Amino acid sequence: SLKALATELIERNAGISWWGNIRFEKTFSPELCELLADSGCIAVSGGLEVASDRLLNLMKKGVSVDQVARVTRAFSDAGILVHAYLMYGFPTQTVQDTVDALEYVRQLFANDCIQSGFFHRFACTVHSPVGKNPEEYGVTLQPLPPVTFAKNDIGFHDPTGVDHDALGRALKKAIYNYMHGIGLDEDVRTWFPFKVPKTTVSKNRIARALSQQG
Repeated sequence: SLKALATELIERNAGISWWGNIRFEKTFSPELCELLADSGCIAVSGGLEVASDRLLNLMKKGVSVDQVARVTRAFSDAGILVHAYLMYGFPTQTVQDTVDALEYVRQLFANDCIQSGFFHRFACTVHSPVGKNPEEYGVTLQPLPPVTFAKNDIGFHDPTGVDHDALGRALKKAIYNYMHGIGLDEDVRTWFPFKVPKTTVSKNRIARALSQQG
């Protein structure tokens, strides 16, 4: 476990700096994060994916936005940089879902839970849960080309009809600015060059989550 690794590094007085990929599990308590920092951990990266409890449940991710907030803040308080892998364009993701997800991300930056992040466009692969059971995700798959060797990505039709490419450009612009401390107090709609709905997320949602025990 990481706890055992950290303890061993400290006992050996290794004097190294290290980082790793993690899941934002609730087992990462403030005490464990402090131990990891003492052992030389300087950064962690993990997948928040889409900051939406509905979509996280659909993905069977096993975490909630509130849990991610508390875990990432524990790392940050220990002096460990947190990078979040973010996603857009997941099956059934609406424009409202996307705006709300960006508001969550804004609040995570504003509350010093994360310091870095990147939005990746969702890609369906043949052997992924979506590729194997598209009906569970409300999508239909496009036919594979005749030659499928080493071609794992597969197109799909999402009845929501959302222009995720246009949304993605705004998301990437927003997070670039957030990483530089810019625009953290602005309405997230300002990043979109077209009209999008107002967020349904309370402006203090992440702050409240941080004040509660997991």
